[in-house]
Amino acid sequence: MNFAELARRSLELGTGSALSLSALGVPAGWPFVGKMYIHQYHPQAFFDGAGTWLAVHDDVVTARLNVEALVDEVAVTSWRSEDGRAFQRRMDAYLADLRGIEIRAVVTAIVLYTAGAALAAMILFQFLVAAAMAAVALWVLTAAVTPLSLARARLLAMQCLVKLFEGYQAVESLLNMILHGCAAALSATVVVDVAYGAAHSDHSGLKDLAAATFAQGPMLVWGTANRVERDLTAHGLGGRHPGGGLWSSSRAGAPLPNGLPQLAGAKAVDDIMTGSQTITGRYVPEQAANGSYSFPWE
Repeated sequence: MNFAELARRSLELGTGSALSLSALGVPAGWPFVGKMYIHQYHPQAFFDGAGTWLAVHDDVVTARLNVEALVDEVAVTSWRSEDGRAFQRRMDAYLADLRGIEIRAVVTAIVLYTAGAALAAMILFQFLVAAAMAAVALWVLTAAVTPLSLARARLLAMQCLVKLFEGYQAVESLLNMILHGCAAALSATVVVDVAYGAAHSDHSGLKDLAAATFAQGPMLVWGTANRVERDLTAHGLGGRHPGGGLWSSSRAGAPLPNGLPQLAGAKAVDDIMTGSQTITGRYVPEQAANGSYSFPWE
């Protein structure tokens, strides 16, 4: 079973546990459902990307060593003219560029491996949380069919789930911090490379960055819309108005109108079954062979 499948199973187990707990008079399981819906990941894509960047690093190292060998052969011919010195300067700059590519490839691979490992760990933790919820639901059910005090079982289950959710939020905050750190590391790598080139009167990196950003424009717009749809669905599963950040409002935290949580639940089921968001999933921009995406007017 891969991590994506484990994430889906965690959501199914967590949702079933929340439903059972709610039927037993313990509604504290519902906040987990929206969270588990959000944390549906496919970490293998990060590991595959990291492997690709490591392969790039190995190829560039091989190319650099070959170039260095050729330059050394030229150097032993005692080429001491102005053309020779210009050639040496040009090759030194070229070899420095290759070393820069090596460094960026390694940094990118490390960042991708770190992000993938963090997401995989979150999925494993989420499965343990779902299993704990199932155990709590089974315990309350046992109290309901035996002489044990059902009221006491409900109270203890509520307290247990509140503490468990606090732990879940703490792990989620740690995950966000790690992912933001990974994004910052990648951004810093690009900025330093572009700034270094610009400081040496080489603006090709800046032009390439602008062109690449524009070429990815449709995917950036679609990704934002897809994220908004996902977050709104998660808030619908939670049964309360969004609060905090972009979603702050005077009704933050208030219960949603009847029918919206059920609609969000039906949509979430469709999302999980189809593997994409119900609304924006069908509008994924088509990628060209060069990695760019087509704009609607093209």
